[in-house]
Amino acid sequence: MKQSLKFFGGLWMVLCLGATALYAQSGLALERLLANAGLRNAVMGIAIRDCADGKEVFNYQGQLALHPASVAKLLPSAWALEKRGADFCFKTRVFYSGGIREHAIEGDVVIVPSGDPTPDSRYFPDSCFIRKFVSVLREKGIHTIKGRIIVQGESEEEIPGSWPWEDISNYYGALCHRFNYRDNTYCLNFTTGAAGTTARLLSVEPALSEIRFRNQVKAAASGGDNAWIYGGPYSNVLYVKGTLPAHQASFQVKGAMHQPEKYFIAELTTYLKKEGIKIEQRIPRNTTLEELWVYTSPLLEEIVFHTNKSSVNLFAEALGQLMAPFQYERALKRWLSGQGIDTSGILLKDACGLSPQNAIPAETIAHLLYTQRNNTAWVCSLPVAGTDRGLNVYLRHHPVLKNKLSAKTGSFSGVRCLAGYLTTSSGKRLAFAFFINNYTCPAAVVYEAVGAFLSDWVSY
Repeated sequence: MKQSLKFFGGLWMVLCLGATALYAQSGLALERLLANAGLRNAVMGIAIRDCADGKEVFNYQGQLALHPASVAKLLPSAWALEKRGADFCFKTRVFYSGGIREHAIEGDVVIVPSGDPTPDSRYFPDSCFIRKFVSVLREKGIHTIKGRIIVQGESEEEIPGSWPWEDISNYYGALCHRFNYRDNTYCLNFTTGAAGTTARLLSVEPALSEIRFRNQVKAAASGGDNAWIYGGPYSNVLYVKGTLPAHQASFQVKGAMHQPEKYFIAELTTYLKKEGIKIEQRIPRNTTLEELWVYTSPLLEEIVFHTNKSSVNLFAEALGQLMAPFQYERALKRWLSGQGIDTSGILLKDACGLSPQNAIPAETIAHLLYTQRNNTAWVCSLPVAGTDRGLNVYLRHHPVLKNKLSAKTGSFSGVRCLAGYLTTSSGKRLAFAFFINNYTCPAAVVYEAVGAFLSDWVSY
């Protein structure tokens, strides 16, 4: 009996010492963080959970609803994987009317979209809708389409009212449509001369014949892509302003394509003619539809991989619409509540994190990370320090984080966020969320402070 009491007494002492060490470590890490003069004007929210038992081991203002930026992408990607499954695929169906006679479709080709964001996406080089469609026509011996090519149900998408106007004509502000093409993005190809001279716009790909670009881009001695596109989503005149590096033979600036089905049909028509397939544009008498082909997207787990690794707004919005075409926030909260996660601090205007009106508590995201810790496809979609470029800014002065940090980043003007998993030197796995809003110091100061804070936890 005495030996048992001695054993349990020793165990209790070890546990107490462990807890004391943890609180001392967390207190020291927080003390260093708060002593950083560069962050004195910032608002921070931090929450950390132990993945072994789900207990919250650290919380500093984790209940504050703060702007999450692209960390918001963690929500629709986890939700979609859990409810739809990693092997889910979008299916875009292609029909024809009028029958097939003498190598000709007698009526229209009608494409019924599914919200798939991947057709001809640069993230999926093998997902070339146009080439695959032409191959189908070849296999069926079709040389002529007597009717038209129609994308069914296309209309002008509603712009999220809280998206900044200056964002919606740039590539990351591309709207998610029922039919998406080329990431709903076009490229402006520039060449630049000496610093201070006007850059020359060489070409637009794909060709946007109805849009005029007012080029006000200058060459600069240093810096990367600092050119921005301004104008409404359905405007016929767009302004391109800012700077590009001097003496570049070719430099691309990407913009948002807000009528993807229109440019898809134009490119498809050109490609068909090149392949010797005629389109006669007649209005058919027989409008009864028969299925011709089904275009299947890559697996959902692959889409989620790029959603989080590459932080693709379009993909996140597509996942949000897949799960809740209407009232996204309400439906998402219902799912989170079912996981036992407090949703009282959530305010979401979109699924990708572009809206400045989004707000989420850090403790909500940390709890989500704990509940999804065994969701392999989702966890593998998070960038890894030392492997993925996006985390290099945190790794630069803190090499101890290499291969121990996997996390989704989020950035906005005055906002830097990080949420994911941290493995300590003792092998403990922690789920964390760290949000910083309204900082006024250089971003490098924020990266250094967050990296130092996480490094302190690695040594735990």
